[in-house]
Amino acid sequence: MMLMLACLLAAAVVGFAAHQGGTCGVVAVRRWRVARDARLLMGFAVAGGAATLVCLPVAWALGRGGQLPGNAPLALPLLLGAVLLGTGALVNGACMVGSLWRMGNGELHLIGLPLGIVAGDALGRLLGWRVELPPSRFAQPDGAGLMLVLAGAVVLMLAGRWLARQGADARRLAVTMAAMGAAGSLLFVALPGWSWADVVNARARAWAGGTAVADTAGLRAALATLAGALASGWMTGQLHLKWRGWPALGRSLAGGVLMMLGIGLIPGGNDALLLGSAPAGAATALLAFALMNLTILLLGALPAINRAAPAGRH
Repeated sequence: MMLMLACLLAAAVVGFAAHQGGTCGVVAVRRWRVARDARLLMGFAVAGGAATLVCLPVAWALGRGGQLPGNAPLALPLLLGAVLLGTGALVNGACMVGSLWRMGNGELHLIGLPLGIVAGDALGRLLGWRVELPPSRFAQPDGAGLMLVLAGAVVLMLAGRWLARQGADARRLAVTMAAMGAAGSLLFVALPGWSWADVVNARARAWAGGTAVADTAGLRAALATLAGALASGWMTGQLHLKWRGWPALGRSLAGGVLMMLGIGLIPGGNDALLLGSAPAGAATALLAFALMNLTILLLGALPAINRAAPAGRH
C-alpha cells in the first residue's frame, strides 16, 4: 500500500513537473534550431541524470533488478523506430511527455492521441513490429552499476550548474526536470506499464478481447500524471479548454500512430528511454533518444510535417 501511494505521488510529480517545465522534445529542438536556446535540451540532461541516480539503487533495494530493460539490438529496427518516433512527435506537435504538458493546458484535440496509440499498436502487432529486450546487465549491485549511478550524479551536477547560470527561469527548470527525472524513474522501476502508451493499449486489448483488466495500478498512475499536469495548468492560469479544429485532431491521431509504431521497434517512448531504459544502463536507449531528436531537427524545417508547436515558457 505504501509503495502504491509513493507511486501515485511520483506520478503526480511527473505530470506537474512536465507542465511546469514546458517539457517537450519538439519544442526543445525547435527552440535550439531557431534561437540556439539549449535550456530545454539541457533540462533533459538534468532529468536523465536524476533518473540515473534513482533507477538502479531503487531497483536493487526493491529486488527488481531483473525487471530492468537491457540493450535493444543495434540494427535497422532501432533506427526506424527512432525516426518514426521523432516524425510522429512532429506531426502531433508534441512528443509523449509534451502531450502531457499540453493536456495540462486543456488542448482538447489531443483526444486523438490515445486513438492513434491504439491504432498504431494494432498495426505494429499486425506487421510483427515488436522487439523484446533482454534484462539489464546491472540487475545486481556491482562496481559497474555504481559507476553508472555516479555518472548520473555527474551529469545532474554539470547540467544543473549550467542551467543555474542562465537565470531564475532556468534554475526553476532545473529543479522541475530533476523532480520529473527522479519521480519518473521511480515509477519505471516500481510500477512498469504506468505510461499512457502502456495503459491505453492494455485497456484497448482487454476490451477487444472481451476481458477485464484486474490490475488498475497503471491506470491510476497515468491518471495521476494527468491530474498533476492539470493542477499545474490551473495554478499557472494556463488551463483553458481549447479546440484547435478537426485538422489538429487528425494530426494528433496520425502522430499517435507513427509514435506507437516507433515505440514497438525501439522499444519505448521518449519518456521510457530517458527515465527508464537509459538509467538502467541501456546505451541503445540513449542512441534512440538522440536519433529521435535528430529526426525532429532535420524534418523540423519541412512545412508539410512541421506544425506550430507551443513555444514553451523558458
